[in-house]
Amino acid sequence: MNFERFVASKILGYKRYKNSISSPIIKISILSIIVGIVIMNISMSIGFGIQKNINEKFSNNVGDLIITNYGNNLFETGNPIDLDTLNLSNLQNQTIKGLNKVSYNPVVFPKDNSFEFLVFKGYENLISTDSPKLKNNQVSVSKYFSKINNMKVGDDLTLLFFTKQNKSNPKIRKFSIKFIYDTGIQEFDSKIILGNFNQSKQINNWNINQAGGIEVSLLKHSNLGLIYESVPSNYKIMFNKDRFGEIYNWISLFDSNVYLIVFLLIIVGGINMITALLITILEKRKFIGVLKVLGANNTSIRKIFLINGLYLIIRGLVFGNLISFILLFFQVQFNIIELDPTVYYVNSVPVDLNFTNIILLNISVIIMSFLMLIIPSLVVSKLNPTTILKSS
Repeated sequence: MNFERFVASKILGYKRYKNSISSPIIKISILSIIVGIVIMNISMSIGFGIQKNINEKFSNNVGDLIITNYGNNLFETGNPIDLDTLNLSNLQNQTIKGLNKVSYNPVVFPKDNSFEFLVFKGYENLISTDSPKLKNNQVSVSKYFSKINNMKVGDDLTLLFFTKQNKSNPKIRKFSIKFIYDTGIQEFDSKIILGNFNQSKQINNWNINQAGGIEVSLLKHSNLGLIYESVPSNYKIMFNKDRFGEIYNWISLFDSNVYLIVFLLIIVGGINMITALLITILEKRKFIGVLKVLGANNTSIRKIFLINGLYLIIRGLVFGNLISFILLFFQVQFNIIELDPTVYYVNSVPVDLNFTNIILLNISVIIMSFLMLIIPSLVVSKLNPTTILKSS
């Protein structure tokens, strides 16, 4: 153990130091570090958790991207693509985990004396997914739709299909409700009726090699270049952030909010540590004077107080991390805090415990706080030992 660490440990373990004037200030500074790291860990875990949860919901229900015709809209795919022009076998090896042939048709649902405009999504799994299997005369409706229309599994559902060839004379189809789904995405649940792709193909008069689009679910480290190579230039590739721009712009705000919270709390914690260090230095003036008389230089004395401050920072981080992990663990296990899914797209506060991010955050707090302590430690060089010892 070198001289600076030895002296710093003696200061920290000194009983009179623990009951000194600076003791309450030091405790408040440690508390600010604890509160700060708790808020930062929770903010980061929840902010990134919401993003991850929403991304997974979209990926599970509409894939990560769609390959479709340039003339098609978000929920209308009247212009088909030719599947023979796509090199889908080139994608199935290492790039994708799910592949759905889909079609989106605008439909009208007649109820009582009014009409409701919906979208019929016909799909067919080209690569096995968890989507429920439906026959031609079966559909799956959302929990939201079934609730507002007082419908349940087994009930009949009549839909009027409009196509480009039949804009004035709709095709009427009667279905049986097979499943009730609930994505928690209001924009999806409020308008999408899920059905068999063969029904869409018959409605649109498409041949066996045509589809409204291909929805692709990607692996974690997919080769996007391979996807672009497999799709001809006359078809467009739309990722979810482009298809659902408003929602993705909204969840991207969590990034800036989290970074702002982290920045502000580091500054607040650093200022508190600066105050604590200044008060400690001023309180230990006689001690500093003695060290200087005995031959210690300013750099060595500054190191003593910087080690002192670093110890307090680490102490606050240890307790702060422990408290935040306990709180986040209870949220993960018991979903204590619930949310309105119509606003946040999730039923309860999601948590993403990414330990890499948490470790990087702790390292950033230590580095930033330590750098902020260098400035007040310069006060040591301004203290004259002769004047200090005479005044005492």
